[in-house]
Amino acid sequence: MKNDTIPCCAADALRRIRQVPINGIMTGITMLDESIAAVMDQGLNGDREVREALMKKVRVYNYVPAGVDEAYATAIMEEFRKAVAKKEQRRN
Repeated sequence: MKNDTIPCCAADALRRIRQVPINGIMTGITMLDESIAAVMDQGLNGDREVREALMKKVRVYNYVPAGVDEAYATAIMEEFRKAVAKKEQRRN
């Protein structure tokens, strides 16, 4: 189920938070799955383009401190790669 609409309320936003490790600290990222799905749909080529698109989407719903933006991007790219691999497994 893909739902990229803005959360209607705090409860809906809470259901859309996924925790990922960033610099060894579990960090909640709102709308991560929706952001990953949206970037997948763009069909971008190259890690740099994907990384930039992911961070742009994630920043819409999350505060990303300047000092850890690279760590966020690395963690989010890892989650993106996992999602792509899972999608490929389902196809086969």
